[in-house]
Amino acid sequence: MNLNFLVRALETAGERALESFKVRNDNLVLGIKTAYLEEKSPRELVIREDIMCQKIIIDAILSEKPKAKIYSEESDNLHELEADTSTLKYIIDPLDGTHNFYFGVPYWGLSIGILDKDNYPIGGVIYLPCMGILLKNEGTNLPTMIKLKEGWQRVSTVPRNLNKALVCYDNQFYKFGLEASSIYERLTHEAFTTRITGSAVADAALIATGRVNARIWNNTMSYDIAAGMAVVRGAGGKITGFTGEKINAMEPKVVMSSDASIHLSLLKLISKK
Repeated sequence: MNLNFLVRALETAGERALESFKVRNDNLVLGIKTAYLEEKSPRELVIREDIMCQKIIIDAILSEKPKAKIYSEESDNLHELEADTSTLKYIIDPLDGTHNFYFGVPYWGLSIGILDKDNYPIGGVIYLPCMGILLKNEGTNLPTMIKLKEGWQRVSTVPRNLNKALVCYDNQFYKFGLEASSIYERLTHEAFTTRITGSAVADAALIATGRVNARIWNNTMSYDIAAGMAVVRGAGGKITGFTGEKINAMEPKVVMSSDASIHLSLLKLISKK
């Protein structure tokens, strides 16, 4: 697949979002209240930049592929995705890390995943504007590439043992119950260090580029992981469910790792009671 039109869409949306992010931060410094559109569910914000980025990305896809099947975090059709057997679908997270964005934390990103008829990720693009990281994977057996001044270059994960690794985790424990808290407690004892960052897309990008070694999700959504699954896989990483099973983008319990060794360690940690 040639995903350059998706790259351009994310660049356009991402730069617009970055401009707005800087304005919001200036307002925070000055004590000016920043606005959000609504609280779509308890402790879940939608801000105007979510909708702005979604529109830019969807318009760009439809201009290139007028009949494209498109799903997005902020759309009302996600309930149709699981049963959709179209041979190719686009799934968008127009602004992942909305709460980080709203509170002025520069850890957020945009993503577009490409799914096959079984909702398995076969490609994806991720952009982290604050970090200048732009990644693409254009097919199941193709490497993940990063855009640099010199052009597109291949990226790879960096293997580390769990006791030397940085592992990211979920942030909304109030939703997940005691099991998620127990897993995280065990993880803090066995990993070198852990982070709760608030952006699935950014965590995946940092796994693919060798900064982070793993991310665990206890109850994620398809738009959070679709692009990341393709990008991390193409960089040499591993993605499964909690028992090591192969998964598609509809699986809520996900382990994403830099390599098979740390992945096995995490699966063993998760299975402990």
